[in-house]
Amino acid sequence: MMLNASSLRYRYTQFFVLFMLSSLMYMMVRSLGSGVTNFQDNLYEKSFLIEKANLLRMKIGNRVFPNVLLGKNGWMHYTGDGELNYFQNFRKMENEKELINKLKNLNQSLRSQGITLVFVVAPDKSTIYPDTLPEQIKLLSERSWLDGLLSHSGEANMPLMVDLRPALLAARQDRDVFYKTDTHWNGYGAFAAYKAIISALASSYPELKPYEISDLNLKLVTKKREVHDTPRVLGISTITEPTLFIAPKKPFVQTLHPVDFGASQFSSIPDSTLPTLLMFHDSQGAHYLNDYLSMNFGKSYFIHHLGMPEYLTQKTIEQLKPDIIVIETVERALEPLNGLMAQWESP
Repeated sequence: MMLNASSLRYRYTQFFVLFMLSSLMYMMVRSLGSGVTNFQDNLYEKSFLIEKANLLRMKIGNRVFPNVLLGKNGWMHYTGDGELNYFQNFRKMENEKELINKLKNLNQSLRSQGITLVFVVAPDKSTIYPDTLPEQIKLLSERSWLDGLLSHSGEANMPLMVDLRPALLAARQDRDVFYKTDTHWNGYGAFAAYKAIISALASSYPELKPYEISDLNLKLVTKKREVHDTPRVLGISTITEPTLFIAPKKPFVQTLHPVDFGASQFSSIPDSTLPTLLMFHDSQGAHYLNDYLSMNFGKSYFIHHLGMPEYLTQKTIEQLKPDIIVIETVERALEPLNGLMAQWESP
């Protein structure tokens, strides 16, 4: 008698559950040697068990995991740091006025020294790809935190504010600008962001013109498939995706990654008369954006924004002598950014 497809799936499920139970029993026996007190921490092949359990949950249709939401067509969304709350505009930004006040104070101080301040917010993946979220995730309000901040852009003493959403939404019409299985944009998305930032500066600095992929022998590079950050959160090593970035065939920027001074990267173009950049960034900056921006500046200093309390100071400004300071942060981190700029609060 032949088994139909549903019977085969049932047999497969029975076998898989039996395999998981047998594996768990074996691991528990192997772990007893560590003692009952440390049993959880020393569970034998704990990572293997977590991976298989999460894969089983995915097989049976679970979509909600700690810090991860499975979307449509293989898209994974990070839900840590309250990202979905920000996407749905669940509540108003409580310290918006404080952050605006600090940006104005900082910009006023820098402008008096001939320095341009640029404030850049990297949109969350859900903002650019809302169509990949489950249908149940709905907007509760049309006005986002980013909309609220940008509404102040015409006020006195406000820095240059760059809205990256139009550039990324336009670029995604050609190819994906975010990884399906990562919280970060890919190289193509970062390149679109780079072009938007440099274009916004061009009116004040005509020597700054964004490069195109066709310039400088730039080429689109697709590396081997890798495990990106969202599957790693789930402990899964079998979900992979190609890494995509844009690189000059002949590098003309020299880059160092120092271990002191809080800097994540220092780049320079030998014998260049182009402006000097000081940029405070998060992990989106480290995902290609810093490298692209360094192509347009004689010297570029990149410091993680967690170092702002220590390095976004008059002492650092006098030491590095930047012409342009960029503060870049991801959309879901707008509220914590306020605390990182405490030194620019009104007296």
